[in-house]
Amino acid sequence: MASKQSLAVALAILAVALPLAMAADIVVGGDNGWMPDFNYTLWAEGQEFIVGDNLIFKYNEGDHNVIPVGGAEFKACRAGGEDKVLSSGNDVLPLKTTGKKWYLCGKGDHCDRGQKLVITVLPDVGLAPSSPPPPPSSSANRVGFLTCWMLLMAIVARIMN
Repeated sequence: MASKQSLAVALAILAVALPLAMAADIVVGGDNGWMPDFNYTLWAEGQEFIVGDNLIFKYNEGDHNVIPVGGAEFKACRAGGEDKVLSSGNDVLPLKTTGKKWYLCGKGDHCDRGQKLVITVLPDVGLAPSSPPPPPSSSANRVGFLTCWMLLMAIVARIMN
């Protein structure tokens, strides 16, 4: 009897810990990466951004940068604080809070040429999205997680009965 309870506890812990491991790494712009003359608004409409996900900005180091900004700075294509500039060419930004997030490139006229991104980060509720799923880069992980989580809960329920 003790082994059944130990297994049930272990599976319950796994079911709770599993969502933390399922954060998606989302490459901004997909295969295009971070560059001017690309429609990031259209690209972002096909994505779902969840607290715990990581935004990854890929570009040739020195050619571009990433600057987190506020809404007014985004609209004006003007960055205020140069202390927030990311420029590694492989910048990873964890999405830690819900709400709107704005990013732009501060090089030359890149922002005016569309190299800017606004997203809305949703809370991580551990449920399947109610809207159409994003492309496979991030949706496959979420669907797989939900399936695994439901299977684990069924196993725990079966063991406890």
